[in-house]
Amino acid sequence: MRRTWGFLAVGLLFLATACSVEIVIPIRSQTTPTSSYKAPTPTTPIPASPATVTDACPFIAVGELAQILGTSAEIQAREQPADVEGTEKRYSCIYEDIHQSIDDAPRLHITVAPEIGADSIAAVDNTAKAFCREPITAVGGVGDKTVHCEHGTDFTRAYIVVGKLSEGQVRLAFVDLRKSRADVYEAIAKLLAERL
Repeated sequence: MRRTWGFLAVGLLFLATACSVEIVIPIRSQTTPTSSYKAPTPTTPIPASPATVTDACPFIAVGELAQILGTSAEIQAREQPADVEGTEKRYSCIYEDIHQSIDDAPRLHITVAPEIGADSIAAVDNTAKAFCREPITAVGGVGDKTVHCEHGTDFTRAYIVVGKLSEGQVRLAFVDLRKSRADVYEAIAKLLAERL
């Protein structure tokens, strides 16, 4: 089990750094931010806790992300090739503003570890330790464990990590986006926890 979570940390580090060339959407807020978030109907619906995870983009629809971020940018979701390591699978989605450089775009990574004895809480803790700098903020009542934090070295980026045991699998959602407000992080985390 330790080896699997070590692979997860290394894989997420690789995705967060090496793949940062293929990143998306500078976030330009063109609407007044609100502290109360109401989830819109997904443009690409996904059932809550699907039996099989095959990609990342359906976990957050483009319209939902734009509303949460408070942007009117033209965003498109681009699924990346899946990464399979043993029984562990990682899926990634880039949310790209079609009029901007992709360097600042939000990225969503979904990792599925069907190992018996895997622990979703440990997965969140290990991922946060690997990528975050203090303070790491817990979000209560969302998934088995959810945290958000600032990037370890890039002070313009933030991470959201959601872990959940679902369909007999540990499912971990990892979001990398431009730094924003706590209510934005929590709204994204709640959507992901419902769908993981």
